Amino acid sequence: MKYNGIEFEAIIATPGCGKSYLCDKYPEKFVDVDELRLRHKYIVPENISREELERTKGDRKFPRKAHYNDVVLAVENKLDQFLKEGKILIAAPHPFVFDYFVKRKIKFCFVYPNKNMKEEILKRFVNRGNGKKFITDIDGAFYKFYEENRKENRSAVNYELGADEYLEDLVKKFGCEL
Repeated sequence: MKYNGIEFEAIIATPGCGKSYLCDKYPEKFVDVDELRLRHKYIVPENISREELERTKGDRKFPRKAHYNDVVLAVENKLDQFLKEGKILIAAPHPFVFDYFVKRKIKFCFVYPNKNMKEEILKRFVNRGNGKKFITDIDGAFYKFYEENRKENRSAVNYELGADEYLEDLVKKFGCEL
């Protein structure tokens, strides 16, 4: 993928940008790193729907199945395998993901919403079934997160999402064939 002449291989995007939707729609092309981490860290019922998973954000009640170091090793091995298969990794801004990309010199695009999108992002959370606690937490910290996101400096590209724009729109803009 490429934006403004800069090539990159993966995407880290903040909540509400459309990571899960994109990965669900094109599983042969993209890997949802967050769901992979979740399923290695917790005992998650196999038949749980995406909507049910969204409701648990901010308040996971699943029992843990592995220690952090075991999760990291298992997920890193799986991600290495997906990269060899040519899949594109899509993740949330978690320290583990930043460390993984930086350690392996994987160029990535960091995507976050414009500061004028607060109400739109909160509405996306409601529409996808996120719990009240998660929505309230993001609502209270949205502008703080925006300022922090603008300063992200480990990425090859920073992209500020515009109104009514989703990750699916961006990957097309970045030259990714779907």
